[in-house]
Amino acid sequence: MKLPFRYRRRHQATIIKVILGVALVGCAIASIPDTQRNLERLSQVRDRAAAISTEQELKKLDAEKVAAEAKTADMRLMKGCSTFLVSASNATKFGNVYPGGKVVNPATGLSLAPGSVVCDNQGGTAVMADIGGSGIAMTDIAITQDFQLVRKAMDLHGINPQAGDGRVGGANARLQH
Repeated sequence: MKLPFRYRRRHQATIIKVILGVALVGCAIASIPDTQRNLERLSQVRDRAAAISTEQELKKLDAEKVAAEAKTADMRLMKGCSTFLVSASNATKFGNVYPGGKVVNPATGLSLAPGSVVCDNQGGTAVMADIGGSGIAMTDIAITQDFQLVRKAMDLHGINPQAGDGRVGGANARLQH
């Protein structure tokens, strides 16, 4: 369909605008699936970034917790952690600090008093506490990464850092099963 010349000339700008408008609408309609895909990708990227941020915050909190525990363990060792654990089954090997662990004085067979601080040769420290019906057990576990401090505390009490020497009394206490 051909429009008369006079009509084309008078409405040329309008015709161009209509053609451009139709072309833009066509392009917009054609790009809707791409836009939806891009929005989905953007949403996935946002979700992934939020997950990474949360993970980083958790790692930071864990690192802060480890640092605080290390400070606590360092203080316990510096104040004179005189009770190092010996294995329940073999007095020539060291035992390890663990939550709920029972510790006895091998000379008396009695549990250590609540408030006693116990340590192991790996940097673990704990406080003995009455945990109700279960008796007195290790609680408030803290671990240091300063192994020189552990060795100094062991040397201070004459404990061989290579293996439990079976010393009893003020230096070593035995884990109880």
